[in-house]
Amino acid sequence: MTETSKIVVLAGATGNLGSLIAHALLDKPEVRLRALVRPASAGKLAALREKGVEIVEIDLDDETRGEKLATALNGALSVVSAIQGGPEVVVGDQLRLLDAASRAKVRRFIPSSFSYNIFGLGDGENINTDDRRAFAREAEKARGAVEVIHINIGAFLDRRVLFGFLGAFDLDTGQAFLWGDGQTAMDFTTYEDTARFTAEVALDEGQVPSAFEVAGDTLTFHELVRAYEEVSGKAISVVKKGSLADLDREIEQRRQAEPQNVYGWLPLMYWRGMLSGKGKLHAIANHRYPWIKPQPVRDYIRQERL
Repeated sequence: MTETSKIVVLAGATGNLGSLIAHALLDKPEVRLRALVRPASAGKLAALREKGVEIVEIDLDDETRGEKLATALNGALSVVSAIQGGPEVVVGDQLRLLDAASRAKVRRFIPSSFSYNIFGLGDGENINTDDRRAFAREAEKARGAVEVIHINIGAFLDRRVLFGFLGAFDLDTGQAFLWGDGQTAMDFTTYEDTARFTAEVALDEGQVPSAFEVAGDTLTFHELVRAYEEVSGKAISVVKKGSLADLDREIEQRRQAEPQNVYGWLPLMYWRGMLSGKGKLHAIANHRYPWIKPQPVRDYIRQERL
C-alpha cells in the first residue's frame, strides 16, 4: 500500500451484500480494507484474507471490545456496516460501532440501511424500517463529527427479493399480486450496483447527503409486470387482492394469527411501503458517479433467465 491509501473498515463482510461491498472496495487500488468479523465466522473470510484484507476478529457486543475496536478503526476514512439482525444489532451494535468511529475521528459512517426511503414510513408500518429510523435518531445524537450517510436503493432487484421474499411474484404459477391501483412508481437496484455505489460513497472526499439515493430502475407495478413478460416471453396473471386498506387489514390479521412467524407478514410490510409510494426515493443521485451504469430491470431478467 502507498502513503495515499484510504483505509475503510467493513462490518458484515460475510453476508451477501457485505461480500459484494468488500470486492467493490478491493477493485479500488487506493483502498486498504479491514473487515470486522465475529471469531466464529472468521473462517468465512479466508478468500478475502488471501486478497490482502486485514481480518479483525471482534464481537461488537463484547464489553472488552474497546481497545481492539479502537485499533481496528485507527486511521480509517470510513466505516461501512452491512450487519443485519434485530434491534440489538441494527441499533445496539451499530451505535457501538459509531461511538468507536467517533472516538477514532473517522470521517464517515455508512449504516446498513440499504432499503427504500426509510424516512418516508411511519412507526409500525415496517418493523425493520422502524429499527433503522431508531438508529438514525440515536446516531444523530451520538455521531459527533462523523458523517452518517444512509444509502437508500429502493428494493433489491434480485430473484431472492423482488421475485422471492416480497411475495410480489410467484413465477412458478405465473402470478403477480396487487393491492391498490399499481400506478405508483417504485425503485429497484441490484445487490452488485448497491455495493458499487457504497464503495464510491465510502471513498468520496466531497460532501455527501445524509440520505443518499440511487436506483437501477424505476417502474410501476404494471410496468414491472410488462417488463417481465416482454423479456421472458412468459405471461403473468395479475391477481388483484384489493385496496391498500385491504392490505393493511391483511397484514394485521396475519400478525395477530402468527405473531412469531415474521416471514408470514414482514414481506407484505415492505410491499405495502412500495405500493403506497411511502418508500419512494425522491432525490436519486446516480449522476454523482456517472461511471456506474446500474442494471435496469429488463437486463436483470434477461441475465437471470427468470
